[in-house]
Amino acid sequence: MRIGFKYCHLALFIFLAMPMPVCADAVEEILNRMMARNEWQDRALLEFRAQRKFYAANTRFKTDATMYVDTVFRSPDQLQSTVTRHEGSRFIQSRVFDKILEAEAETRARKDKQQIDITPANYNFALEGTEACAGRPCFHLKISPKRRDKYSLDGEIWIDGEDYSIVRIRGVPAKKPSVWTLKTENDRRYKKIAGIWLPDRMDSSSNIRIAGHSILSIEYTYDSVQTEQ
Repeated sequence: MRIGFKYCHLALFIFLAMPMPVCADAVEEILNRMMARNEWQDRALLEFRAQRKFYAANTRFKTDATMYVDTVFRSPDQLQSTVTRHEGSRFIQSRVFDKILEAEAETRARKDKQQIDITPANYNFALEGTEACAGRPCFHLKISPKRRDKYSLDGEIWIDGEDYSIVRIRGVPAKKPSVWTLKTENDRRYKKIAGIWLPDRMDSSSNIRIAGHSILSIEYTYDSVQTEQ
């Protein structure tokens, strides 16, 4: 007899942070709820205004840079970023920070974003278990891309156990950014503001031929978030 998902759901929280070989249909139900939450959030979020701090450093060459950016998002897919201040290496600004802003502009349209979002259309998922994320229960899943391109990741995600939004993404690029890159690891975290889960910070570390070890971080501070009443 097939066990109903509500019992799987209960078991997942009872055995918090343990490996979960229970209920083959649990992953499908989690993903269905995640997709429903994504659709609701896309409708509910009208606008946000944020200040972002970009920081990057290279240990071998003892150089770093900081850039401050004002960003405005308006539904459905308008994203405008304005650089307000830059300090440090101009090389890092042009080769790292500017490339990030270019990539955001390249993928901001909804139809382009749908091609790279972490969804069942783009990824395979496997349930690892449950964990506590900042005091909230989360589902921990492994992800692997169905297509290997410059924006896809091999890694893991954490989905909030109450809202079913992704609250953390950690992984490595499924396709190497360049022949010069030996390894890159990315870690993105989200926070809940006005009922919406929005980016909180991103941390990345890379080992690059000749250049050595580099780090990158982006921190978000929100001035306002407008949602559908």
